[in-house]
Amino acid sequence: MQSPIGQCASPPSDTFVRSGRLKWYCNEILRRIEGSGPISVIEFNKEGTHLAYGNSDGIVSIIEIGQADLSEITHHRHSCSKPYQVFLSHEPEFDCLKSQAIEEKISFIRWLPRSGLSHFLLSSNERTIKLWQLTELPTQSFTNLNFPVECGCRRKVVIRSLSDIKVPICLKNYENTNIRVQNKKVFARAHGFSIVGLSLSADRETFFSADPLRINMWNLEVTNEVFSVIDHMLDRLDDRSHLITGINCSNSSPSLFAYGTNRGSIFLCDTRSRSICDYPSLAFHSLAADESDVLTILTNSISDLKFGQCSDYVIFSRDYMSVKTWDSRMPTHSVEVHPVQLHLRKHLTVLYETELLFDDFKLSISSNDRYV
Repeated sequence: MQSPIGQCASPPSDTFVRSGRLKWYCNEILRRIEGSGPISVIEFNKEGTHLAYGNSDGIVSIIEIGQADLSEITHHRHSCSKPYQVFLSHEPEFDCLKSQAIEEKISFIRWLPRSGLSHFLLSSNERTIKLWQLTELPTQSFTNLNFPVECGCRRKVVIRSLSDIKVPICLKNYENTNIRVQNKKVFARAHGFSIVGLSLSADRETFFSADPLRINMWNLEVTNEVFSVIDHMLDRLDDRSHLITGINCSNSSPSLFAYGTNRGSIFLCDTRSRSICDYPSLAFHSLAADESDVLTILTNSISDLKFGQCSDYVIFSRDYMSVKTWDSRMPTHSVEVHPVQLHLRKHLTVLYETELLFDDFKLSISSNDRYV
């Protein structure tokens, strides 16, 4: 869908736009191993050159996006992909204190900025977050050796003087690389409930993780310390009307972050005003405080939210029936509402009974905030 809010760049080229609307096409179908678990999350890196996706078996797969040769039929270049790397990110665990099994299913993947020949990303299941480094290492070959390396060669080399000694030469082929995967950090034992949000801060040194009652701030270099910026752990869970359903950090300010709740509210927090953000700086509400209809609450629950790419004033949110645009300069109501799948409204009771009403839908924003 198209949104006029926060346009800061020229519209996409005519290759992808026809009559002001995006042109979608199926680029390819991923060839996945038979018997592998269903895909649970996908995430592009910022440059759009790599796509990572995780499945319910705890496996993270990465493909590299490139440009195909010029088509003789359409005379256009379309994107193509090739496998980049596959690795096991998480394994099933067991919480002995709660007698609860923790699935290996990948819940979130977040790319970090690239550094040199290495890619970095965060992957998370219900409880544990891991930092991974993927390094492109060129293949090496050696020449000018003193001894033959051919298999079965029996030729002997006689060294009588220093002039007979050769200095081996290492040749690196940067066109043919091997991908080395390393688990650099493990961030664990900080959440008592399933992680519902993961977001990288604008300073690229810290990130936030959230469960229904707590939001933690981590430093990428420190695994044994975590700072809780929001903690709603109460003796009686019945007293908690708002449960956290997602979190997103500002793209430009390291101190700003926003989180959504199960009652359709978005709370904007600023760590410069207070270190413990139990009281937000600004609040956006979709429902009245006394709303009691179960179906209305469930359909307005925030499943995902994103700051605008061009401005911190704009926040986009996704619930079951709509995509909404919020402006912090007008917090009393949403400035735009884009209905989604309205044909399901008359079937909400059936969806509730089959638990399909609890499905989460994600949100993605174009680089110029024009397309949602």
